[in-house]
Amino acid sequence: MLVTVNALPLAVGVLLSCSTTLGEISVYGRLTLGMAWALTQLVVLVGGTWWHENRAASSFEPTSATTAASRSAGGAW
Repeated sequence: MLVTVNALPLAVGVLLSCSTTLGEISVYGRLTLGMAWALTQLVVLVGGTWWHENRAASSFEPTSATTAASRSAGGAW
């Protein structure tokens, strides 16, 4: 399943890159299929990064005393 999820965007990207006629298909006004795919990939990248950072920041592990003291004192950690 994971291989399919990762391989599908790559295959579509390669297909749109190699075939200019497919990439030039108009989707909405001047928006082409190639540009729509690129924007979709950008949104997925930014959304995935945001989701990952939120999950990493909200871990349930308590911060150590030295790290918390360093942050409150304004020191480098």
